[in-house]
Amino acid sequence: MNTNLTSMNPLWTRRNFIKTSSALLAASAVPAVMAKTSGDASAPAALGGAKAHAKPWPSWPQWDPQNDAVVTKVLHGRVWSRDRLVKEFEGKWAAAMGAKHCLAVVNGTNALSASFMVLDINPGDEVICAPYTFSASLLGVLYKGAMPVFADIDPLTYQMDPAQIEAKITPRTKAILPVHICGYPSDMERIMEIARKHKLFVVEDACQAHMSEINHKKMGTFGTTGCFSFQTSKVMPIGEGGAIVTDDPALKDKLYSYHNYGFKTNIAPGSVDNIAAFILGNKIRMAEYQAAIGLCQLKMLEEQTKIRNENARYLTPKLAAIPGITPVKPYPNVTQLSYYMYPFIYDEAQFKGLPRAAFLKALSAEGVPAGSGYPNCPIYTQEFIHQMFQSEVYKKFYSSAELNFDAYKEKNHCPNLIKTFHTSVWLSSQGILLGSKSDMDDIVRAVEKIQKNADKLKKA
Repeated sequence: MNTNLTSMNPLWTRRNFIKTSSALLAASAVPAVMAKTSGDASAPAALGGAKAHAKPWPSWPQWDPQNDAVVTKVLHGRVWSRDRLVKEFEGKWAAAMGAKHCLAVVNGTNALSASFMVLDINPGDEVICAPYTFSASLLGVLYKGAMPVFADIDPLTYQMDPAQIEAKITPRTKAILPVHICGYPSDMERIMEIARKHKLFVVEDACQAHMSEINHKKMGTFGTTGCFSFQTSKVMPIGEGGAIVTDDPALKDKLYSYHNYGFKTNIAPGSVDNIAAFILGNKIRMAEYQAAIGLCQLKMLEEQTKIRNENARYLTPKLAAIPGITPVKPYPNVTQLSYYMYPFIYDEAQFKGLPRAAFLKALSAEGVPAGSGYPNCPIYTQEFIHQMFQSEVYKKFYSSAELNFDAYKEKNHCPNLIKTFHTSVWLSSQGILLGSKSDMDDIVRAVEKIQKNADKLKKA
């Protein structure tokens, strides 16, 4: 098992995984026999048969050329920094999510970090975090000098298990950080019950969960703040961009000040008059041309979400009927999903012992882009946390025993997460669930072909 991939390559990111996994798998999937393809529709493409899906998937990101004028108007207008369009985007995003307030920022990473920076969380405090995520989720916790504590996931839902959260709470716990991985909602109703009981902040990482709902309430609107990303791979792409939603007007004011150098909220971005900072801040303002793109993309989001959900409802029971394939399970109260990725659990025993890596290669050869999810490097083992433990701030506020990284990794070990690293499969193209019902049938046919020929693929 490779446990060092992330530390070996510090530039490995969510977008790198999505961009490269399918290409690498496809490139390594097809042996020389494909040069003399038999065209046999029943044979696996990896062994010379015809692909189950031979046409291109819908491209991503999508853009309507009729919107070109909206962006060029901003560029020619010469008002490029935060102004009218950013405010318009904030209002429309808040309305779409069902939140009272929204602040647009440069990216989802800064949305998360800003949330922690303005909350009363300090060195010595603990934040209970979801372990199935990427480092960006945790940066704000570490910037504040707090201790990330990890609660294991439910292996069938991929979400942080509320029972594990409750077991991790101590007198030092100040917040919970759920991550709606793949766009599947965490059990927010139970998490909020726990938070209210223990008087904890909740920062929702909804960066993959645009439009996902529990009982028709959008992700990001349950917690103290909800954070979104509009990076290119997300289901609402701007290229880069982020947003924070909250129902707390005082917190919204703090966030606004933080994102504009810490200036008071009545100081307009770019002003040089009366600019005495009132809190420690940053400069993470969204630009006008980002907002222009976002307003155009927002028009398509509802219809794209509808198509994804319709296709997933069609696809899921068909995949679930194949022995060895278990689609990741939304909680019963989930009413809508973003389907940032479509994940399922692979049981190689039901595929005659065909290793998951070989299954992924065979699936990609069939024309269905797929990957294994995040690399087999649990976030609580990664070097960026270790480096923070070696800083003077952490040494001042924590004992040497608490900063013993080997002991920390053992204490935070999440066995269900580790199991998931070895069994997960993500259909890793945003265009997949925007296809047709026939395209969904192609996915099912590809998996069925692999299972029927698993022994041959294993030998090959």
